[in-house]
Amino acid sequence: MRSKLISSLAGAAFTFAASGFAFAADMAVKAPPPAPARVPTWTGFYGGIQVGGAWSDEAVNLSPNDAVAAALLSGSFAALGGSSPGQKPLPNGFRISQSGAVGGFEAGYNWQAGLNWLLGLEADFSFSGMNGRASGTSNLLAGVITQTITAEQRTDWYGTVRGRLGWLATPNLLLFGTGGFAYGRVVDSANYALSANPAIFPFGVGLNFPFSFICTGSGVTCFAGSSSAIRTGWTAGGGVEWLVDQHWSAKIEYQFVDLGTETVRVTAISNFLGTAPASFNAAFHDRFNVVRLGLNYRF
Repeated sequence: MRSKLISSLAGAAFTFAASGFAFAADMAVKAPPPAPARVPTWTGFYGGIQVGGAWSDEAVNLSPNDAVAAALLSGSFAALGGSSPGQKPLPNGFRISQSGAVGGFEAGYNWQAGLNWLLGLEADFSFSGMNGRASGTSNLLAGVITQTITAEQRTDWYGTVRGRLGWLATPNLLLFGTGGFAYGRVVDSANYALSANPAIFPFGVGLNFPFSFICTGSGVTCFAGSSSAIRTGWTAGGGVEWLVDQHWSAKIEYQFVDLGTETVRVTAISNFLGTAPASFNAAFHDRFNVVRLGLNYRF
């Protein structure tokens, strides 16, 4: 009896142990709970490319430097001591429309503050195809001579260094404003010509003016001037950026760029001995709008 009792207890213990091992094995093969979704972060360095278009429509303002140029611009010129009915002033403040493609590179750093705010610093450099040309015409001698001034403006390249402040509408969608320093290379030029039969027009001579200019014929440039300089100013704008994944983002952005005003001295190419060449100033504003797309890799 004693041996039978021991055998029964041993069998029960073995059965219980085997059941426990089987239960543990069943528990081991169950799938682990799903990991929480990863929240994307905007913090870090990035760099990429951008391309778009730019345009402007800015005035060119004319101002004389002497009495001869003043008479030309105002339409009150007394040619060779006489007066001419029908004289009209040259258009002052006529506008140049610039447009062209822009594109280049950008780089920056973002710092995400909490779940919804972003601070950043960004620099970019763009090559530019912006250029424009405009002219204004008026009568100098009614029915005989017209005078025309032609102005051109070209922006070869520009760059900016800007701060960014953004709000995350969703973890992947950033709405941002931006502004800061801008610089660029701008070329401005202007010239003045008369429309008449080939002849010599010694305007300003014999009128006791210390200034003069000579035009030698129809369509010949009588005054010319140009300026090419790297100019500085400011920029402001905003846009929308989408975080495609943790490494790539795409954006659309608007910028307004103001590179200030450049004054070009437009001087008579030929003048009479004993006098100084007449001249006037042409003031060019270089302000333009940019809309561009960007693609950035986040390190």
